[in-house]
Amino acid sequence: MNTDGPDVGCSGLDNLLLAGRQKSKKMVPGFSISGTDGEGNPLNDEDYEPILRTGNDPQKPKNNDKRAVVRTRYVSAELHIREKLFVGVIVKGDVYPESTTIGMNKTLAHHVSKIVFFAREKQEPTPENMEIVSLGVDQSIMSVFRVWDYIETHHGNDFDWYLLIPDTVYLYGGALMDFVGHMSLGHDVYMGMPVLEEDKEITYCKKEAGYLLSSNLMQKVGSHWTECMERAWSSLPGLEVARCIKQYTGVHCSNSFEGSVYRAYNFQDKALSPRDFEDKRLQNALAIYHVIDQRSMYKLHKFSAEVALNRTYKEIKNLQASIEESSQYGPPESRKVTWPTGYPPPFNVTTRFEVFEWEYFTMTHIFGTSDQEPKLPLTGADKLDIDEVVTTSMGRLNEKYADAFTLGRLVNGYRRFDPTRGMEYTLDLELKMTSQKLKKSIQKRVHLLRPLNKVEMIPMPYVTEQTRVTLIVPVQVDSQDQLKVFLDFYTRVCIEANDKSSLMMIFIYSPAQAQTMASEDVFGKLKGFISYLEKKHSEAQMSWLSVKTTVPSLVALMDVISTKFTDNVLFLLTNVFTELSVEFLNRARMNTINEWQVFFPIPFTQYDPNIIYNDTPDPGHITIIKGSGIFDKSLYEHASFYRSDYVTARKLWDEKHPGVGTDHIQSDLDLFEMFLNAKVHVLRAVDPALKQRFKERFCRPTLREDRYHQCLASRAEGLASRSQLAKLIWSSEKDLDVRIKTIQRKGVVH
Repeated sequence: MNTDGPDVGCSGLDNLLLAGRQKSKKMVPGFSISGTDGEGNPLNDEDYEPILRTGNDPQKPKNNDKRAVVRTRYVSAELHIREKLFVGVIVKGDVYPESTTIGMNKTLAHHVSKIVFFAREKQEPTPENMEIVSLGVDQSIMSVFRVWDYIETHHGNDFDWYLLIPDTVYLYGGALMDFVGHMSLGHDVYMGMPVLEEDKEITYCKKEAGYLLSSNLMQKVGSHWTECMERAWSSLPGLEVARCIKQYTGVHCSNSFEGSVYRAYNFQDKALSPRDFEDKRLQNALAIYHVIDQRSMYKLHKFSAEVALNRTYKEIKNLQASIEESSQYGPPESRKVTWPTGYPPPFNVTTRFEVFEWEYFTMTHIFGTSDQEPKLPLTGADKLDIDEVVTTSMGRLNEKYADAFTLGRLVNGYRRFDPTRGMEYTLDLELKMTSQKLKKSIQKRVHLLRPLNKVEMIPMPYVTEQTRVTLIVPVQVDSQDQLKVFLDFYTRVCIEANDKSSLMMIFIYSPAQAQTMASEDVFGKLKGFISYLEKKHSEAQMSWLSVKTTVPSLVALMDVISTKFTDNVLFLLTNVFTELSVEFLNRARMNTINEWQVFFPIPFTQYDPNIIYNDTPDPGHITIIKGSGIFDKSLYEHASFYRSDYVTARKLWDEKHPGVGTDHIQSDLDLFEMFLNAKVHVLRAVDPALKQRFKERFCRPTLREDRYHQCLASRAEGLASRSQLAKLIWSSEKDLDVRIKTIQRKGVVH
């Protein structure tokens, strides 16, 4: 060991760490220290004591007092991006179906960023789609300050503007959002209908008409609402709020800011007549107060919506005229204005694979929707669509030609969907003249466009791909071999990849099989194979359950399974013919939201391999191509939902069908319809990661007639494509002709 210099070296001791401690009088023989300390003073052996540390006892890192940066979950919170408008509504009485509170919620809630109702007591049950906060006080002074204190505590940094109104004020949401959208931020704004209190030298906002506060003002006053409530002495809530705002910001109430004027109209419980709507004060008012009747509130909303719609149509016409006028000054390739003016031009086709097909229709049938069904009856949404298009065409023609025509018949109809514009229609109409002098028929061709709406971002609850999912797989006797294939997929995708999932298999016994279960279990070998997998993969979470039933419907099975789990369990119903994949599991996790949404994916089902691979070898896996299978929209046996949502939906189903058991529930579609009647969203979408091997479908004759025929049609469509079936029939007839000719040559048949 070399100790000649100030550095101490250790050779051959790779697992040792040398450290030192100053100001020690105790020495270890064999070590000599020289050099200076951090202040420049010389060191000797008496000033330094070495300490020997091993690799299992490392020196602790120094604490440099640097805290780790904690990032927020959302970018909007980190960048302080706020929502536009918060509306607080003070409820005077009880919330009942005919109250103005319900009318305000229905007419305003879908326009503003957030609306909260403040009542003296919280009602049970809470009305649907309403957030009600209980104040617990009767005094109006205390109530208004408690409202503002609640807003500051829970939403103080979330919005740009804060509006407080009583439940007797009508506000048109579209005009309100335009009003706050045209005002700058970063100013102390206290806006409403001003009232001057000369004795106190304060101008306050009339609380009956509502008043608006900016976020900048809220940050200055927000922490002082409780203090202001304790110092309040008058009986006017609006005056006390104004005193508090003036004390900490020096701002008085004003009805204008940057050219925007807060106008209010005193309704005074009027019995509305058509002449009242001609009043310019009513037409220009932002807030209409003293509306104590829900019916009047709906009439005001109808009037406001019509005014806004007419204004929008006028703006559209002005913009179209401006586009047509200015287009002549553009480059040559942009001078041609496409119809309708202002909408994107039709999609420019570059190859034959990008051509959008036209569907031909009459008033009774539609043609060309799919290769499987070239002609379909015009029913459901398609019929409503065509009827509306024909009615709109006749309305515009009579508007242009002064009611000169009545509809004779639809000669030809064509439609196609352009993803850049919307649904395009071309109609050939046979029209009859309404004039007594001109009794003849003429034909006119009209073009229509149903444009795509503006894309809207819908807020959804936060979910992750780390949620544990429990797979539920029903197993019948004739699908035991296929379960082994499914377990191979599960082992590779879930167990070996450490996926957060568990598996429960439901062995379905018939009454006869259940009686012989003790002596001869039809699933005995399969249960032994599962036990082998559990021993081989000790970390795997696999279980099985035996069920005896004559009708193995999904609802009947879930009634049994749901009693074995807690409410927060995510179920994924599937079958043994599924080719399991990580993408499918993650999509089920992301599309299933507790108390919000359930997911029913549409699988890609394989055609019968004996037909499609008659001349070629079976590749052993499913590829999504035209000749290998179809997305079967009639299958509802794949579903993901939370146990709590299932229990809630089941209770609602029993309430609508009292005294009816599960014997009548025989179709998988019943589970889907049960969730449709529940208070959750139902997402039904094609899932390319969900691939299902071919299986022979059995249609129970005990099904409802419409569902029985639907099952037969789905079973036929799932065999193969029309061209493959035609080829099979052609080859079978050809082989039969060859055999007959061979027998005739041998003289057996004359």
